[in-house]
Amino acid sequence: MSKDMPILTSDKALKLAFEGLQGYLDLEGVGYKVRPEMLLQVLLAVSSQGMTVEQVCRTLPGLPDATTLRKHLNAYLTPERLPQLEQQLNAALRAQVPQRLWRKSRDIAIDVHERPYYGRTEQTQGMWVRSRPKASTQRFYRVITAYVMQRGLRVTLAVAFMPYQTQLLAGLQQLLRYVAALHLSLGQLWLDRGFATLNVLRYLQDESYSAVVDCPLRGNLDGQGTRALCKGRASYLTDHTFSDSTHQHKLTLALAVCRILTGRTPRRRTPRHTGWQVYALIHAPLTPQQVQARYRGRFGIETSYRCANQVRGWTTSPNPVYRFVLLGLAFYLYNVWVQLVWLCTQVPRRGGRYLDTQRFHLDCLKLLLLHALEHRYGTLLSITAPAVPRP
Repeated sequence: MSKDMPILTSDKALKLAFEGLQGYLDLEGVGYKVRPEMLLQVLLAVSSQGMTVEQVCRTLPGLPDATTLRKHLNAYLTPERLPQLEQQLNAALRAQVPQRLWRKSRDIAIDVHERPYYGRTEQTQGMWVRSRPKASTQRFYRVITAYVMQRGLRVTLAVAFMPYQTQLLAGLQQLLRYVAALHLSLGQLWLDRGFATLNVLRYLQDESYSAVVDCPLRGNLDGQGTRALCKGRASYLTDHTFSDSTHQHKLTLALAVCRILTGRTPRRRTPRHTGWQVYALIHAPLTPQQVQARYRGRFGIETSYRCANQVRGWTTSPNPVYRFVLLGLAFYLYNVWVQLVWLCTQVPRRGGRYLDTQRFHLDCLKLLLLHALEHRYGTLLSITAPAVPRP
């Protein structure tokens, strides 16, 4: 991406987003009306505007009809191509990673992201997973994301799809392979409590990753679980042995038992009280105070989810691969926006430049892409009635 960009126009924004995908995601269009370039631009329109294919075709009259576009998309986006599409989308994500991230070691946040699914397609065909009830459903499309914990450059480094029957450890291993392809100097991996399973902890220890894993409180104060460690008046370090349900496989790790203060209610009618958080430390020589302070920076990944949902396409298609691709494109467009914010909002001042992010919101990128696509495929300016209306 060019660094000399004093003015960002709609055509430049579309060119950057399109060329970043064209070099990796090659959709095979058949016929003279639908070409790979058109399919990519349709996907960009669907994602950036949060529309369906039908809405995009109504907004841009120069496109073929929605049935033709869906036919070509479904012909290429098949379950057999899902691993290939995942690799291509991750290559596109890597191309948007700023060069500044290679200057020193970076902490990486890893999390599981789920999008609800309300269709009736069977699990083997729909490739959705079952999880705890949320948003009035137990069916979700699940991905694992790796996010760099760097202020001002919060980009998604890699995405791993987790379709039906994909184990959490297998998805984590695939994600870490994508991260390793970046050749970044890794600091600590910060994982949420969903990864606090015996096989994941053992894998991280055997592969010599430096990681901090949030552990759920299990058991009671008088038992053998992690809740029994929540005693005393201060944070401390200790060792704890994890075991599976059969108690045949065990793993001893260092734990940071952190005493925290919980927040008040919005009206502050209840006083603040203390609570506990337990973190597993794998090759991470940190104090409980350091763990608690640095784990707060991990929650920026939730902000990336909210931003990515603003540029995520809408669909009722039963094609599961199309749904996964829309999730991957959402993180790709979010990375494009973060890159453009870094290039277009730097304000010189004494002591170093700062980013005036109020100059370029995510909505501005959505408008620029829409204007560029309207310039290319036309704008809906009038509707012709099929007959003269009766008086």
